[in-house]
Amino acid sequence: MYVTNQLIHLRKQFGFTQTDVANKIHVSRQTVSHWENGRTYPDIQSLQLLCDLYGVSLDDLVNGDIQSMRGKLLKRGIQWQIFGILICVLFTYLSLISMRWLPAGIAMMLVAVFATLGVVLSITLTTKTRNFELNTYQQILHYLKTGEVAPNQTGTKQRTVVIIFSALLGAVVGLILTLLIGIYLLGWSF
Repeated sequence: MYVTNQLIHLRKQFGFTQTDVANKIHVSRQTVSHWENGRTYPDIQSLQLLCDLYGVSLDDLVNGDIQSMRGKLLKRGIQWQIFGILICVLFTYLSLISMRWLPAGIAMMLVAVFATLGVVLSITLTTKTRNFELNTYQQILHYLKTGEVAPNQTGTKQRTVVIIFSALLGAVVGLILTLLIGIYLLGWSF
């Protein structure tokens, strides 16, 4: 974590030992050691004392950690949203198949609910990842694996074409899958 590296760097820059720091901010040497090893995190009072000791702002001391925590939360959120979208797609098609046993009106309402929820999750995911310039599925996967944003190698026009092509491909695949379910499982005829 960033703050552990900062604490070590600042302590060495000022020529202090862990015992010196502990005595100056009234904690044990083990506490300072735990902070520097990342086992524990300084409380707000200790952070303020450390800032005063080293003459740095709280933002300078912990900003990297805040960015790291935001990145981890974003990563977890992206994973849950992708999982939610996949579940919505699955339940949309299961709802369509349920027309075999349920009245058509109820089954179609279920299809509409799960499809709408999936679209809302997709839009939310797109908005969330756009803020971090994660524009393609490959960039999102790279971020989920490494926690780093891959450089964007496509221009705005190319991105727009990819988005439109992906949307059309998704619509065609969805239509084909719906027709196959309708014809072979539900007995639709034209």
